[in-house]
Amino acid sequence: SQIFKQSTQLKESIEHFSNHSFSPELSKEPNSIPICFNKKGDTIYLVGDYKTKEADNSSVVEVILDAIENSLLESAHVLQGRGLFVGLIEACSVNSLGFDITSDSEISEKEFLYNEDNGSILISVNSKQEGKFVDYIYNSHVEITLLGHVTKGELRVDEESLGYINEYIE
Repeated sequence: SQIFKQSTQLKESIEHFSNHSFSPELSKEPNSIPICFNKKGDTIYLVGDYKTKEADNSSVVEVILDAIENSLLESAHVLQGRGLFVGLIEACSVNSLGFDITSDSEISEKEFLYNEDNGSILISVNSKQEGKFVDYIYNSHVEITLLGHVTKGELRVDEESLGYINEYIE
């Protein structure tokens, strides 16, 4: 995490998303959805397979587009070419929020957080829509992983603090 706090590439990416806060793959008029988390307490999920190299995530994108059309999501961010950690920082940066997530015990924490070769989508859901969203994803037969929730500004992985979002974006 220390390396990312000083990364100019991450800072440029955050600046880009501050100015263009919609994922082009998931923004279909009239139903655009931001990549950034909106409020503390929202639940964070990964949709799609993040463990293997996924060349084609079009079926996952279609499911997410339908979920967006049905107002089931608060945010959605395609991670292709980014690791989960970078995607989380980008999603937190605009509204200066944080995250508290649990990693996957079946793979190394490094691979879980920094694998850039996956077709998964990072999403957040509010508590009112969460039940409908989970049912929808289950019925769509798409892989989903509960990560955790949006926090006020602290970044936590497996109960370990990685600092605060302001340390990464300033």
